[in-house]
Amino acid sequence: MKYFVLFFLPICYTQFGFCQSIDWMKKANPTNLSINSVAFSNNGQKVISGTNCHPASIRVHEVNSGTLSWDYIVDSNYMCIMGVTFSSNSNYIAAIEEFGNIFIFDNTTAVPTLYHTINTGTSYGFSTAISPSNMHIAVGCSNGKLKIYNIASGSNIANVNAHTSWVTSVAYSADGKFIATGGNDDKVKIWDSLGNLVRTLNGHSNDITSVKFSPNNQLLASASKDDLIKIWDVNSGALLKTISGHSNDVNCIDISPDGNKIVSASSDSTCKIWNINTGNLLSTFGVKDSGVINAVAWSPLGNKIVTGNSLSDLVLWSIPNALFVQEKPTVSTLKLFPNPAKDFIYLDHSLNVPNTKFNIYNNCGKVVLSNKELQSLNGKLDISCISDGIYYLEIIEQ
Repeated sequence: MKYFVLFFLPICYTQFGFCQSIDWMKKANPTNLSINSVAFSNNGQKVISGTNCHPASIRVHEVNSGTLSWDYIVDSNYMCIMGVTFSSNSNYIAAIEEFGNIFIFDNTTAVPTLYHTINTGTSYGFSTAISPSNMHIAVGCSNGKLKIYNIASGSNIANVNAHTSWVTSVAYSADGKFIATGGNDDKVKIWDSLGNLVRTLNGHSNDITSVKFSPNNQLLASASKDDLIKIWDVNSGALLKTISGHSNDVNCIDISPDGNKIVSASSDSTCKIWNINTGNLLSTFGVKDSGVINAVAWSPLGNKIVTGNSLSDLVLWSIPNALFVQEKPTVSTLKLFPNPAKDFIYLDHSLNVPNTKFNIYNNCGKVVLSNKELQSLNGKLDISCISDGIYYLEIIEQ
């Protein structure tokens, strides 16, 4: 029999889960060492990863095929790669090495070539971000340092005493006006682009692991070893939401390009997708026996997520279309019968059926019947071609 859950667009989802599907899974290191960082190129066509040592690897894979297009083995004089990123124009690749050295690669050539090696003068380095203008690179280091460099010249333009010890995460806002940092002093801080303190955000009770601005620059999300995610108002510094649900450290977060969702990676071996405004859990996914998931990134195109774990598994996931329906309480009244059904379902509703579109999703959020395939007459829908199971009927009123 076929069971249906009904919703309108906009919609409020039930507690049924939508599952992501794996496009491909590749190793990020020749000896299967842990992945510490992942990122997409701005066009969503490439994924970069950086790993533990020895040897430490920086690898680039093609999103569409999973093909390894660049494999850089870090010299044995250096240690683990802690953070990797592309510039927004894809002209540069940047990585920060465990002992505080920044590698900047020219990515305009057929094979990326090392352009700068910058020694931060700190004991350790943890995270890196390139400004939206592609002119500057900010790095989080030990000794409480946030450092900002000019990419073209390699010169240091800001040397900030940002936290009391390690600066574990750094991120630019999309408009380039702000830099966020997180430290192992449990604090989140917001700075202007020159490294002047704007505000300090208190609320976490353990090391900060990841910070991310929303695409509209209005929200800042932070993750911590206290197993929590917090959402802050950038302009006021107010704590808007605390999201809980992981049973171990939240190691990394990223925000969807539409700004409505947040994905988290945890030491509990799961990733979760949340509504950033309500804190509602939308989906949980992961590879069985994957170990700690250290890194996660959401594609700029919105349809993919990449994860990296302690077993060196770089995994590309497809995101089901059903997760992209806006959440809003259903206000219409509808009766669907019979439910469960076999070959047909009937809609007893006041909507104008000829001007209404329909989609039917399976339990993994994949469309199995669309409006073009559904034949409706006086509310009668032919579902004889789909197999037994649980389905979601989306009704789109015109």
